[in-house]
Amino acid sequence: MSKFKLPEKRNVKSIGGFHGVSAIFPKFKDIIDYEENNIYVNRGYPRFVSHPIITVLESENKKNFNAVGAISCHSYQSAIFLVIDFFFRKGNKIYFDAGLPLEHFNYLCKKFPGVITKAKASEADILVLSSQSGMFPNYIAGKINIGLLGIDDLDETNKSKKLDLLIRHDQKNNIGIILIFSIRYAMLSILRRHIGIIVSSRKICSKEVSTETKLRLEENLKNIIANLEHGDPHKCFLYPSGMAAIFASIFSLLSEKKNQFIALGSLYVDTIRILEKWSKKYGFPETIFIREKIIKNLGDSISDNTAGIIVEIPSNPLIQLVDLEKIVEIAHSKGVKVIVDSTIATPYNFNPFEFDADFIVHSTTKFLSGKNNHIGGVLLIKDDSASKKIEEFQKLANLDMNFNEIKILTRNIRNFKERMKKINKNSAIVAKFLVSHKAIKKVYHPSLEGDPNHKLMEKYLKGGSGLLSFILKESTKQKAEKFYDNLHSPILKGPSLGSEKTLLSPYVIMAHYKDSKEELEKLGFDFYLMRLSVGIEQSEKIIKSLDHALNFSN
Repeated sequence: MSKFKLPEKRNVKSIGGFHGVSAIFPKFKDIIDYEENNIYVNRGYPRFVSHPIITVLESENKKNFNAVGAISCHSYQSAIFLVIDFFFRKGNKIYFDAGLPLEHFNYLCKKFPGVITKAKASEADILVLSSQSGMFPNYIAGKINIGLLGIDDLDETNKSKKLDLLIRHDQKNNIGIILIFSIRYAMLSILRRHIGIIVSSRKICSKEVSTETKLRLEENLKNIIANLEHGDPHKCFLYPSGMAAIFASIFSLLSEKKNQFIALGSLYVDTIRILEKWSKKYGFPETIFIREKIIKNLGDSISDNTAGIIVEIPSNPLIQLVDLEKIVEIAHSKGVKVIVDSTIATPYNFNPFEFDADFIVHSTTKFLSGKNNHIGGVLLIKDDSASKKIEEFQKLANLDMNFNEIKILTRNIRNFKERMKKINKNSAIVAKFLVSHKAIKKVYHPSLEGDPNHKLMEKYLKGGSGLLSFILKESTKQKAEKFYDNLHSPILKGPSLGSEKTLLSPYVIMAHYKDSKEELEKLGFDFYLMRLSVGIEQSEKIIKSLDHALNFSN
């Protein structure tokens, strides 16, 4: 019998400096090894790979509390929400010690009545316990015991009792820590990734600032973004990540009666996971995914229980467009709101509010920042009632953008328009080069006249933006590896997008590695598809690097 082999640590170079949000994978094999869990890396996109500072903080908590694992969350409130929501499933009975905050539980019960029951400790499946001098006197063996801790240590006798979970308020860093004492709850780390309640490395490094200073800078940034999107700064909400903004928009629209989402086109992997997992958890109807004949199938699928419609414009990674005007018309005829993730289009090219969309979401990490050194998200809303729901949830989970992330984004966004003008131009030139290359089978970019989305681009977009994807003529592991390994400067081989530096990654391998062949076919993904985020370098240099690598793969 072969021995179990632990993954080896691989130090990779950060893209974006100390607080960088991507990393270079020099060889194709590095990516395969990472996906196969043969290696783990020290740097990467923060929702997937914790910053070294965060890793140290989590390791210290794990050691200090004799835990199996430790998960840091953006705030103490968001950590509580993640855990309470995790157990908020049909049929569960839950008990709370007297004096514990019940805001999260009451909010979920009001939103989704009848899902879970509050019970006496003896009758409950799940006990949420308060600490009394470092002890949990109401602990009951054989039940799921969750502790809330407002101090820095546990009584030694409680360490041996092995709580299932412990939620700790790290007051020094103003974050939440979930301590895991049973491996079955390790999945909370994946759920944290999906909903984006991660801790910014800048939050751990930053000094405290006055509330007045933070509010002033926050208001200024909201004004800048709202002006770009032709929206209202009072209905503009900043988040710790783009996925936190996506989750808030989806979650705010779900209710007992309006309980089914419709998703249009290909969506980002974690948006798909939210739509799949949360509907199932609450016992709601499965999300309807419409990927072809969108207008017709939307008309056939929308109903009185439709909670909302979500679409990316353009989609990631197939760069598809939809007829938003018609989608909004169908949705609004049924009183259904439309969420547009416009991260890739950017407000330079497209303003969804002009076509009566209800929500606009951006991962500010991407094109709005453009420097690979910021993480955050923004959600803009059109009407007052939806805005109030978002505001309520944001306060409940304490999901704001860190002060230092606000400062960095405010600085980076100053040259946003100049950057996008150059990126639009470069991407169109690069797309034309690729579509005519003998080693290329297919290119996805709406600027190409032969692209099926070209007419919709002319209707909706000022430019094609910087993201494109392509498939090699011989789409095999061997050819993909030869192409990838022979790329050179200025192209950086790393995930993420929207940077002023050109980034390339085998997107499907990195985002859907464990998906079955059937699942990939449903999504319309070639396993070796390459995604290119075009930067502001000279287009000739980008093309030279691509041509060099393509000639090796041909």
